[in-house]
Amino acid sequence: MTVTDIIYNNRYNIFVRDAYHSKHTSSSQRKYPTIIEELCHKFSLADLRKSTNNFDPKRQIDLRAFGIKVYKGCLQHDDGSDYTVAVKRFNVKDSQAREEFKNEIELLCQLHHPNCVSLIGFCNHKDEKIIVYEYMSNGSLYERLQGGELSWKKRLEICIGIARGLHYLHAGAKRTIIHRHIKPSNILLDDNMQPKLADFGISIQGPRFMSKPKPINVDFVVGTFGYLAMEYALYGTVTDKTDVYSFGKVLLEVVCGGKYVKMVAETEFMEKPVEEKIDPNIKGKIAPECWQVFIDITHRCLKYEPDKRPTMGEVEVELEHALWLQEQADITNTNGDYTLFSTTIIDMGVELESNMEEIDTRDA
Repeated sequence: MTVTDIIYNNRYNIFVRDAYHSKHTSSSQRKYPTIIEELCHKFSLADLRKSTNNFDPKRQIDLRAFGIKVYKGCLQHDDGSDYTVAVKRFNVKDSQAREEFKNEIELLCQLHHPNCVSLIGFCNHKDEKIIVYEYMSNGSLYERLQGGELSWKKRLEICIGIARGLHYLHAGAKRTIIHRHIKPSNILLDDNMQPKLADFGISIQGPRFMSKPKPINVDFVVGTFGYLAMEYALYGTVTDKTDVYSFGKVLLEVVCGGKYVKMVAETEFMEKPVEEKIDPNIKGKIAPECWQVFIDITHRCLKYEPDKRPTMGEVEVELEHALWLQEQADITNTNGDYTLFSTTIIDMGVELESNMEEIDTRDA
């Protein structure tokens, strides 16, 4: 039985239980845990204050939009041994932050995948909204790209892991989950450098039991400029292909070392071939056969028309093939560095530039 099955079974059981007790117990006597409380641990505020040394600024490891802060915390197992956690403290004064708190818990309770960050518990105090996650000791992909220490093969492996996570969100649950906030800073790395998707606060779910999810129209566009698909940024239309586009931008950053353009208005940068913008730390390390597959799937992810973009399942397969080609080339390569003779210019849809003033968005 999957975690999602447990959720729906629990909902049914609680419905029956509540229906029975509503006839036999006064409302003042009835107090049952919610679905979320039954599926994950509820921490006291005192425990989380202690774990972070009263939210010591020295323990802060990240600052997000809407005043959301993330701390490094230390909790204890039942046997008394310590374990490290990430403590995400929401700004209760901000309505968007409060909504993200609720949404993130509800979604993470349903997810169980090695490439999605694990929820440990939460605190729903009247003055504090806090989520506790597994601690990701190697930080974010964004930080690693800025440092330049990742090899080309490791970058490919990270991309494959995130593609698997997104494929699971889109097709592995009873309801499609669209992340809406794919970017390197929301891709975290654990002790073994395994990547995990994080920050599900603005993610949305599609209808249940549909072979092809219908588009969802939203009133407000949230996310980060530079990663938003055109149909979403301009018209508020969301599908699984929205995530595919964002992932395509991540692929470009992975190969360009995090320095790739984030605003499509910077046409001078865009007009240069991608091959000229490859991160110097991996220049000469990419086999031509691997590169052709990698840049082709990247280009397809960034198609202006959503229907022309691949599914994340297709992306996963192509990236795995690219890694295999790289490994085979490395076995037979006796000439040292590789040379790429191709020139690839990717057009991501300049129509966005002339319509920037029309977009109503909050950078989440």
